Amino acid sequence: MTTISALGRRAYVVATSRTGKPATNQEGREALRAARKDVDRLHLVEAAERVFARGGYEGARMQDIAAEAGLALATVYGLCDGKEGLYAEVHRVRGRALLTRAAAASQGAGSAWEALRAGVRAYAEHLTDHPDYLRIHLLESQPWAGRPRFTSGTQDALWREGLELTVQVFAVAIEEGSVIAGSPELHARLMIAAHQVFLGEWVEDGMRESPTALVERMLAYVTRAFGARVAGAP
Repeated sequence: MTTISALGRRAYVVATSRTGKPATNQEGREALRAARKDVDRLHLVEAAERVFARGGYEGARMQDIAAEAGLALATVYGLCDGKEGLYAEVHRVRGRALLTRAAAASQGAGSAWEALRAGVRAYAEHLTDHPDYLRIHLLESQPWAGRPRFTSGTQDALWREGLELTVQVFAVAIEEGSVIAGSPELHARLMIAAHQVFLGEWVEDGMRESPTALVERMLAYVTRAFGARVAGAP
């Protein structure tokens, strides 16, 4: 939880970094207002995520989001550009964090096969760590592996970026012999389709299975479906 004192420290740092000198009272107040607005915006995004997870994009109303956030409707509109913009912001925050997490997990891998598995693990763990964000995806009833018609351009850009990264890893893994021969893009799309099935089933079952067990099942599927029978891909 962000406190006012923490906001004050952040405001001082922001104002000082702009000028290279200690902030004046006016600069400090402006930076503090900006910091408070950032905190309010993040709080609003988290509240919107919960509302969208309950009823999807179409079922969500701005009044419901304002109530969930404990903010006046006028304040909400002062922080966002409306429902579509807020929906895009949820995806920007959570979706960008997902791709960053998966990419970071893959970077330290010793092979493309290890990078693929590390990326899948990070991806699945991120969604199980944020079940409301996962529900939003599932409520859209879009085929994750096809060419989804997303509500927001932000979703489309993130999806394309994620697909491209996955295709690249599959291509290198095929070249190194750790993944069966075939089209890297087809492999990526088939794996993404399986992710949707695994995660959708997990949510439908009330998320009773531990996230750890779910992730291990997903990784076992990746090995069975794509792993070549060579060292590094048992």
